[in-house]
Amino acid sequence: MKRIFIYILLSVAAAAVLYFAISSSVKAYEPVPDDLEMGERVEQALQFAKRKGLSTNYAIFVDYSISSGSPRLFVWDFKANKVAASTYVMHGSGGGNTEKMPVFSNKVGSNCSSLGRFEVHKDRHGSKLKRSFRMSGFDKTNSNAWGRGIMIHRSKWVDLWSWKKYIPLHTESCQGCITVGSKGMSYLERLIKKEKKNILLWTYYSKS
Repeated sequence: MKRIFIYILLSVAAAAVLYFAISSSVKAYEPVPDDLEMGERVEQALQFAKRKGLSTNYAIFVDYSISSGSPRLFVWDFKANKVAASTYVMHGSGGGNTEKMPVFSNKVGSNCSSLGRFEVHKDRHGSKLKRSFRMSGFDKTNSNAWGRGIMIHRSKWVDLWSWKKYIPLHTESCQGCITVGSKGMSYLERLIKKEKKNILLWTYYSKS
């Protein structure tokens, strides 16, 4: 009986430690990596946004070459010329993907993330995920985004595992969408809704 009590006590203590570790790691804003280089890409994004009639106040960038357990979604403020916020985002779970290494595809049903420039549609949401924003792709590498149902949405899976270096793959949470945590989604939701124009989102893999 005494051993059972000690086992339960240790289990509760371990759960408490894990809870506080997770709680402290889930933030909407995170430090920007020292080696983040976005100068040329930012200027290209601004000119592209002007041509396409998108917001020239903000753009969203996702660098999939950064590990998923580190912030790799960055909101760029064109007016202030700096990163306004950053947060975690996981990658798709399709064939060939691992926690450490993402594989990219534009194919319908691939469950992989796609690279390229997207338009975030502020007034179009997923049928099941109300806190979401549908996206369409501008490039050959993401031209099927709308047909695939690619969107920005939140998942508690990101909240649960963002303390690890690599967020475990999870098909129910990410089938190629921009899947972020709860606090990150709250920030993005406010930002996207307040803008009069749709926002450009650009995903890339800088090590390629």
